[in-house]
Amino acid sequence: MQAKIERRNFTDKKSKISSFLLKSGWVLMFAGTPLGSGIAAFPFFLAGKILGKKSRASIKKDPLFFLVNIFIIFCLLSVISTPNKLFFLGSFVSICLMLYLVMLESRYIILREAFFKKLLKIFIVCSTISGICGMIFYFGGFGGRARSLFTGENGLGTVMIPAAFGALACFSQASSKKKLLVGFALATIVAGLILSFSRGAWLGLAGGLFIYFVYCKRDRLKVVILMSIIIITFFTYPPLLYRLESIQDLSYPSNQERIYIMEATWEMIKEQPLTGVGIGNYPSTYPDYRLKESQIPNVSFAHNIFLQIWAEAGIGALVSFLAIVVLIFTKGINIVKCSNLFLRKVGIVAFASFVGILIHNQVDCTVYSLHIGPFFLLLAGIIFYAEKLGCVYKSSKVLK
Repeated sequence: MQAKIERRNFTDKKSKISSFLLKSGWVLMFAGTPLGSGIAAFPFFLAGKILGKKSRASIKKDPLFFLVNIFIIFCLLSVISTPNKLFFLGSFVSICLMLYLVMLESRYIILREAFFKKLLKIFIVCSTISGICGMIFYFGGFGGRARSLFTGENGLGTVMIPAAFGALACFSQASSKKKLLVGFALATIVAGLILSFSRGAWLGLAGGLFIYFVYCKRDRLKVVILMSIIIITFFTYPPLLYRLESIQDLSYPSNQERIYIMEATWEMIKEQPLTGVGIGNYPSTYPDYRLKESQIPNVSFAHNIFLQIWAEAGIGALVSFLAIVVLIFTKGINIVKCSNLFLRKVGIVAFASFVGILIHNQVDCTVYSLHIGPFFLLLAGIIFYAEKLGCVYKSSKVLK
């Protein structure tokens, strides 16, 4: 009898420690990502999962889990043609961590509404700090574009997209006393995004705002006002307008370089269409395919997330990744049917953010790293599980 009690106490202690570690990991993820890196969260996630109880949930009813495993298998098969096994191992482990510990574990925070709300507040506060840092970098003469503490200009543009929609949603629901504070956060975040001069992030914000406008009828006036302010800002500040007009100019230097990079990537794909050059091996392989016209000798990414996956992991990985995207879009479209009001709102914000970041990564690969990439996959997990759980459970079913 005594042994059973001791065993139960030991199990309870392990469960409490696991819960503390997991929650600490999520706090670090939501606090670190806006500043440019949420990588500090992963040791806590790993330790928490090791100490935690094993889930007995059936995987047969979870198509996301199935597709993630298919994607991982194809990524693993790319080792066949990889020239550098060490680069492959590091990137493969990173992808597994992002998918299994963040994307598929997003249910943990979705089922804990009170904790999730605290995480969202932390995210907006840290995003505001990041926006302020960006403006200091820009107006302080530390560079031609705004950036954050641990990421570059395009990375700042990426993390500011979900921050903008989170702040917009909070502004709509904030009390009169808090609207000024949340409004300041929203203005700071949008300013940081704009001053990053990341054209892909601008397009992503516009695409996400369209999704938000369609789904949130009560906030349509706010979206129109926000877009009007942004447009006026562009037309009254020449550097922004010049940068905006360059999007359609194929002769613009950075546009031309991206074209050269994508052409080189396509040649890379044609040579290894099935298995790719190996996860993590794009930078070391690119010089062999670089066009003579290109002025950039070394490139880390293909500047397109789909080309990047195909070039590194082959056609199977690309198809499975596309299947995941289609699944997330399907869930995102159905998110308005959720009976749980909180999960519906969270799902809409996540869907607008997911679309925005995906648009951005048609001309960049900012999410292809362990620093801010996990948050993009987290948005996908939130959309999937918010729709899945929100259409089944009422608010009383969500853990407090």
